[in-house]
Amino acid sequence: MNREALKDLPGIPLQGDGPVFNEPWEARAFAMTLALHERGVFTWPQWAAALSREIDRAHASGDADLGDTYYQHWLLALESLIKDLP
Repeated sequence: MNREALKDLPGIPLQGDGPVFNEPWEARAFAMTLALHERGVFTWPQWAAALSREIDRAHASGDADLGDTYYQHWLLALESLIKDLP
């Protein structure tokens, strides 16, 4: 995936030629999401809706939205899309 495509992904901080991650697991969650999407497991609109739901839930629960929990929401969204796969 090139930088032009990355700039359209929701909430991905960019530095240089790629995304910036605070922890290795964040990069792995990001990569798994892209790989599953590219394999047709879910559409990008389905992904965006799942991520939005998780962020909305976090805000409703008092998440201060300082950016430090973004990939926790990302991972929960990914889990919600794949938990019922055959």
